[in-house]
Amino acid sequence: MKARKSSAIQPQMFQFVDMDELVPKKHILRQLNEALDFSVVHDWVAPLYTERTGRPAADPERMVRLMLLSYLFNHSERELYQLLSMHAGYLWFCGLDFESVQRPSPNRPSLPDRTTLVKTRKLWRKHGIFEQMMIHVVDQCIAAGLVKPDVHAGVDGSQVRANASVHSLQEITLAPVHSIEEYLSELARQDQDEMPVDPKKEDSDPPPSSSVRSASETTRLQEEAVHEDFHGKKFSNATHRSVTDPDARLYKKSKGQEAYLRYLVHNVVDVTSGVILSTQASLAAGTAEREISLRQLTALRFQHPTIRIRTVSADKAYGTPEYLGALFAQGMIPLVSLRNLELEPIPTWKRQTHEAEKQQKREVKVQEVLIKNKAKRIQLEGKYRQIQKRRTRCEHAFAEAKTVHGLDRARSRGLENMQEQTLLTAIVQNLKRLCRFKKKRPQTGSLACQNPESVIREETLTSAISRLCSAIFSCIRPFHTVNRHFSPDF
Repeated sequence: MKARKSSAIQPQMFQFVDMDELVPKKHILRQLNEALDFSVVHDWVAPLYTERTGRPAADPERMVRLMLLSYLFNHSERELYQLLSMHAGYLWFCGLDFESVQRPSPNRPSLPDRTTLVKTRKLWRKHGIFEQMMIHVVDQCIAAGLVKPDVHAGVDGSQVRANASVHSLQEITLAPVHSIEEYLSELARQDQDEMPVDPKKEDSDPPPSSSVRSASETTRLQEEAVHEDFHGKKFSNATHRSVTDPDARLYKKSKGQEAYLRYLVHNVVDVTSGVILSTQASLAAGTAEREISLRQLTALRFQHPTIRIRTVSADKAYGTPEYLGALFAQGMIPLVSLRNLELEPIPTWKRQTHEAEKQQKREVKVQEVLIKNKAKRIQLEGKYRQIQKRRTRCEHAFAEAKTVHGLDRARSRGLENMQEQTLLTAIVQNLKRLCRFKKKRPQTGSLACQNPESVIREETLTSAISRLCSAIFSCIRPFHTVNRHFSPDF
């Protein structure tokens, strides 16, 4: 039968909607809700608020869930608040329903204002709440067994475009140095220039014509509309700075690459599980990758004392003697892709020196050669070759963060905002890996007792089949033994 044409949809006046039934059983939000307990944030933010004065603060657990939604699905805050009123999964994850959004009431949970979320992020960023969240998520990965006690780490850095244009660069002007007499005379000259003008004299001057005024204004507007021509000019971080984002720096990794205003993001990744153990944003500089990674590796020993980093895999940019020596000093095995694996001879000198400075330089050079040869022998042995191949998971983590979670460009301006974006992106990536691990974890220990009937049935069937097979073989064996004594011609 042909369907009838309906002019309009008439919804029911009274509807009962169960938010839990609208979210699929295998949805990522449901797995995320079961993987981690977000109520610990109440203890972290308790010293930031007073108990008696001021308005009641928004629920910190709900604020955390809103931030995770923004980074998990790569939504800006404005876009997230536009989608919340019509997305059942987002509302369920935040402990809300459609009534709390359409008709908020002080007697039940409601959605906080977007400006409240912005101010909360600023307050938490100032007091290091996001760093505590990152440490807590990594501890949960360790407790679940996703990260083993003996960690094979990989370090790498990636560049992130700043939220500023190259046209915002302006030359740095240093204040001139004057003596006290010159400074006082300059102030007197400025006061004389700012003296009031006689209004009669001012009125006696003829006003400019409208045609000349319009032409000058048109020229000024055209000059402001067109960007400055940069051809033939040289820019560097020592002479220029961005007015929009003063923390951004001109940076490029290769000679053929174009320099843009960028930040650097550094990750320490467990190459076995892919969990990001530590992440840090920094100003773009040539030696920042090695310096920041050493700080991260040192801090991990105190942040997570239950794990120990055995090996550190890195690319050729980390193959300096200073970096390799620092890893050896901390008891870590460097798996760095060195450019040349030939062992260098230990330098010797024909004449001795009695100058302390020259002697120190010679000792440093000998020590550098010994460190390089030690790292090369580890590469030549090939014992950790399989672990070193997993270093590409550092690249995979950056690729996932940039293509899925919006780390290809800075959301806000300033190094502190870049650090917040880096931490929340790494938290979301680690939570995804934790959910996947708990979903595929084998049933051992207490989990094996969830289906006792099926286990007993399978064991009974296996034992019955084994008894039947043994009985059949016992019957066949005597007959085969008797026939073995007859000749083939019988």
